[in-house]
Amino acid sequence: MIDIFELARTGGTVVGQLPLSAERLRASLRLASGALDFCLHGRVDELGRPSARLSIRGELPLTCDRCGGPLDLRVEQENTFYFVREESELAGLPVSADAESEPLLGSDRFDVAALVEDETILCIPVSPRHEVCLAPTDGAVSRRTSQVQNPFAALPGLLRDKQ
Repeated sequence: MIDIFELARTGGTVVGQLPLSAERLRASLRLASGALDFCLHGRVDELGRPSARLSIRGELPLTCDRCGGPLDLRVEQENTFYFVREESELAGLPVSADAESEPLLGSDRFDVAALVEDETILCIPVSPRHEVCLAPTDGAVSRRTSQVQNPFAALPGLLRDKQ
C-alpha cells in the first residue's frame, strides 16, 4: 500500500513483481508459478492532476481454447492513470474510451498489486488461441470432434421403433 498522491507529487517509482498465483489472476492461468514485472511511475500530468504510468511485462501461461495445448501470452502493457480524491468526483467524470489516461480513485493506502492484477486480467483474451494450432497434445481436439454427432442421426431409429 502506498500514498498514490505522494508518489505522483514526488515523481516516485514503485517497481515489483506480481506473482501469477495472485488470487483472481490464477483462475485464468494454466500454471500459477512465476511472476510479472511491473513499474508504476508517479507524475503530475499536463493538467496538474496526480497521475502515474503503469508498465507490465511478462508471460502468462494460458491454455488454447482450440487445441487444448499450452499457450504463452506475452504481456507488454502500458497505461496511464490520473487520480481523484473523492468517489463523487470519479462518478461525475465523463466516460471516454479514447482518453489518454483513465481516472481512478486514489488514496493514501493505494493497492498497487490490485491495480497490476486488474490490468493483467484485462489483457487476457476471452478465448485464447494459437494463431495456428499444431496437432493436439493430449487428444483434446480428436476427443471433442468424435463426441460431436449430428443431433438428428438418431431420428430414423426412433421412427422405426414407433412403427
